[in-house]
Amino acid sequence: MPRYYINEHDQIRSIKHPDQELNYFISKNDRMNVMHREAHNTCIRANIHSRLLSTSMKITRLPLGASPSEPHIPIYTSANISTCKRLIIYIGESWQDLGVLAWRAIGQTSIASGSLIDFVHTVQQAPDNPGILIANPGQLLWCRGGKRAVTMATWMALPRKTGVGLPFEINEEKNRVPRNRDPKEHISYVFEEAIPKLARAGVAIDVLATGDGATELVEYLRDHWEGKCEKNIKAVTVGCGYLWTGEEMIGDEKFRRFWGERARAYIQSSEPVDTPLTGRKEMGCNCFSAGENLIMELVVPAAYKSMLSFFQLVNDVLGYCETAQEIGGEDKVETEKQDWTPLKCRRYEERIHFIDRGG
Repeated sequence: MPRYYINEHDQIRSIKHPDQELNYFISKNDRMNVMHREAHNTCIRANIHSRLLSTSMKITRLPLGASPSEPHIPIYTSANISTCKRLIIYIGESWQDLGVLAWRAIGQTSIASGSLIDFVHTVQQAPDNPGILIANPGQLLWCRGGKRAVTMATWMALPRKTGVGLPFEINEEKNRVPRNRDPKEHISYVFEEAIPKLARAGVAIDVLATGDGATELVEYLRDHWEGKCEKNIKAVTVGCGYLWTGEEMIGDEKFRRFWGERARAYIQSSEPVDTPLTGRKEMGCNCFSAGENLIMELVVPAAYKSMLSFFQLVNDVLGYCETAQEIGGEDKVETEKQDWTPLKCRRYEERIHFIDRGG
């Protein structure tokens, strides 16, 4: 069995071959490969967790008040969340582990850059010391045996009765967490229960979301904007934001105006990061290159500093509003070729039921 270590560049490399990353295909039996990768990821998650705790982040359990043994979803919150005047919220993808931006970046670049470690360090350097809340729309399955929330990938890697046994059946009552059964419910709970009880009244909120987490965020803001979200939400950035058309997703005039003036979309593109792109008609807001052209999960690792700089700009300049960018030439995001139908997490719409019982 291959063994790994963390080198001086914060990279995970093979002990036997220090120039090699994780080798997934260690066996012709794919179950062995899956279990090997999960053991590898478990060690990385523990490393990320300990390092985030050292930055004054802490685990908060949802629903609020749940004990460690009761069904709950963990999120990260900063120590100053109850006193900060500005709160930055990160909402990732519905299949991703808590604290992880991109497993691919962790493997290829470093643990800190592929997780939220560098992100948290960058936020903490802001002059106004904003608070941080890291949502968890990915680990929404409750493993009763381990008394922990897991992703679908980890669920599929749970130990089975035999090497050829089927995965545990997902019981929609026993393996789900109340009011956090899917990404939509989780995001609603964060905004309607967690933030009002954890943060100070009137806190200014900036939200960074990516992938299908961005879709769920925008749908929530659209449906709850007037009288609820409009008072606190100051700015929004979305990663890989070609998931919708402006008129279909953005909703009524008040939210559409906010979206056009206080939101940015960072889109996959071969252009340098922050390069203005066309696409405002489709997105409803100004679009910029994320500096990553090929892989969606690498958008935030490539562009989060620019996203945070935008939040700082909105915070520093009283009454700041984006103006529509006039960009000539062809549309660099190829809007006519894109499928603008909102992407939904099929993991939650197409339930998979197995023969075995348990979980």
